[in-house]
Amino acid sequence: MSPILASGRAGNFLRSLLIILLLVLMMRTAYLLWFFHTPAWTSRPHDIRYCGGWYERADAPDVTGSQARRTAGGNLKAVMRSPVFRPITAYRPSSACPQYLFAKVGKDVYVTYRATED
Repeated sequence: MSPILASGRAGNFLRSLLIILLLVLMMRTAYLLWFFHTPAWTSRPHDIRYCGGWYERADAPDVTGSQARRTAGGNLKAVMRSPVFRPITAYRPSSACPQYLFAKVGKDVYVTYRATED
């Protein structure tokens, strides 16, 4: 008999672990959908919250690292993690919020986000 179907201590323990794992995955997906407006299986959310405001995804195609540095105006450094735990980079020469954010979605591929005008 399978240990998952068994009525003994091992079966109860495995069933408990599976239920906990299922609950964690469901709550993570619900959190990502609620806060970041994106499911866990996409790396290109429509908008990202950073620096007290929202950044919207630009309609431009994905860019390389050199194109991102040229657009931002300087060297990029990681400033946060994206909803799917990939680095978000930006050029921050001072304490001011950057105009552009770049979410890494490949080895040298970035999605561009622009600060919204609220």
